[in-house]
Amino acid sequence: MSEERPIVIDNGSYKLKFGFAGQPQPYVAMNSLAKDKYGVTHLSNQVNNIKDISSITFRRPHELGQLTSWELESCIWDYCLYNPEEFTGIDLQNLQTKHLVVSETCMTLPELSKNSDQVFFEEYEVDSLYKAPVASFMPFQKDPKDVEIISGKDDSTYLSNITDDNQEYNDFSLVIDSGFNCTWVIPLIKGVPFYKAVKKLDIGGRFLNGLLKETISFRHYNVMDETILVNNIKEKCLFVDPVSYFKAFNRKEEDTIDYVLPDFQTSFQGYVRDPKIPLPENSQVLTLKDERFSVPEVFFHPEITQLLKPGLIETILESIHMLPEVLKPIMASNIVCTGGNFNLPGFANRLVSELQRQLPTDWICRAKIPISSDKSLYGWKAMSEFSQTESYKNVRVTKEEYFEYGLDWSTRERFGYQNWI
Repeated sequence: MSEERPIVIDNGSYKLKFGFAGQPQPYVAMNSLAKDKYGVTHLSNQVNNIKDISSITFRRPHELGQLTSWELESCIWDYCLYNPEEFTGIDLQNLQTKHLVVSETCMTLPELSKNSDQVFFEEYEVDSLYKAPVASFMPFQKDPKDVEIISGKDDSTYLSNITDDNQEYNDFSLVIDSGFNCTWVIPLIKGVPFYKAVKKLDIGGRFLNGLLKETISFRHYNVMDETILVNNIKEKCLFVDPVSYFKAFNRKEEDTIDYVLPDFQTSFQGYVRDPKIPLPENSQVLTLKDERFSVPEVFFHPEITQLLKPGLIETILESIHMLPEVLKPIMASNIVCTGGNFNLPGFANRLVSELQRQLPTDWICRAKIPISSDKSLYGWKAMSEFSQTESYKNVRVTKEEYFEYGLDWSTRERFGYQNWI
């Protein structure tokens, strides 16, 4: 079996991150099919070429976080892997003789997971496969230079411990994976998810987009059909106050910004106004005030939207309290933040601040967050590190093993689903 670099794919429900193991940054592609108001369809990154972004509808391979449409997903994979004109360096004729490392949703339904195995081995004919939730790869991302440490108390012991590569902090961690569909809270014990304590919060980037649409439509302009525009506003304008919701209200005037809506001449997607630059003639401006921090506040107070569910802090505490007693303070002191929602400024700081207030006084809440500008790439980098280890070669399923032992064997015995079924 050839030992060339594996292809690593973080198959997120919003964006697909892919590339060869060991390369500095992954390629990024939209994991969706878009149809504009003229009935023209645009696959993946082709949506970036649309001039009139109004009334665009999206179809995604994932539903409720589960990969349900391999017919569409296969088209997106083909666009990404066999498109050297757009993704320079990925020049594949096919995936035969290739090794594949893929992420999948935590607690994927077994039948859907089996379907994925069939596609990989029987249609793409990969030489070997390993798949797991993104959280499972986090212990392999050990470089302290790539992360920022946020502590709920003034304490310097932890920094020296991770610099010395203290194995305790690598083997036991609590991963907060906040993505497009939802937010997962996943405890890792010796690098393996402790499924009895895994929790899911049904609030993610999609929920924020919907809430922001309703808020702007009620207060300003009707943007219920402006999916791309609202998503751009979310990414460029929203933030989480690192201390408290009420403190953000006290300084909301200084946080007011203007978002210039697209005029389809000078701008096709809009932009945040620079006060020093005069506005183009006849431009429309959306003035955002408390919407900037009140929308993402739903992570901590879902009751704002009349959603009668626990918030993120309560979900994390519930997960921690289902762990063995000796591991609870260790988990609280080694939280790993990943996912696109942590691109919101102040989100990780606020999480640590709120959680520290709820924990016992002798515990210290600490979180690691990647220092890169796009936090959603952190999972791919951890997968890339894992695929260059000897552990990967020992746990992957080869094509010969798949056809010898069958579909049930690879799903239940090699990818660990016997732990929670």
